[in-house]
Amino acid sequence: MKKYLYGFGALLLVSSAFADDSGLDQSIKQMLTAAKNKQLTSELKVAKATQGTGPLLLRDAIYLYNLPIRVGYVQLLSGLGCDIFQLVLDLESGYSDIWISEGIYEGLSLDGSGGYVRAYPDRIFDHAAMFAYALYTGFNQKDFQLTDTKLHGQPGVDPTPIVGWATAFAYCFSTDPAALIKYYDEINDRWYFSNEINPG
Repeated sequence: MKKYLYGFGALLLVSSAFADDSGLDQSIKQMLTAAKNKQLTSELKVAKATQGTGPLLLRDAIYLYNLPIRVGYVQLLSGLGCDIFQLVLDLESGYSDIWISEGIYEGLSLDGSGGYVRAYPDRIFDHAAMFAYALYTGFNQKDFQLTDTKLHGQPGVDPTPIVGWATAFAYCFSTDPAALIKYYDEINDRWYFSNEINPG
């Protein structure tokens, strides 16, 4: 049966419900920071979402097909300078968990202005309807990580097995024309711009 996405404009679904992150291991935050620190300073300095003066428009989008969800390696979608950063996820098989994070970044490090990492409360399975979630706070970096949050980083767990296959779309709405999306493939340790994934 075809899975459909319903919502305002059939695109932008905004939710403010987050899971309790009291049990999240500190290593998750350390891993996120380490991944982000691999970005160039010039790329991070573009993240000025709430300081834009232009109209709120779709500034960047990325489309990932046949995306493997692994036990111990994350697929990270990072919105830099996005006033609204939305993930639309369709599980073709298996499942995926999601870590959500937001923060204020300057240069190559967190500047101490807050931020958080939280696990989305529900595991997304292939039999579920298409999933959509949007982040819209004043933080200038917004992230979605796809992995198995229960097994990721656990001692003795092989990180390479694939637990799901997904199609993931990400949309960056911003008042800043320079806002962008980057995708980090942890198993290959590489960042991609949207035009490298979806040229033209």
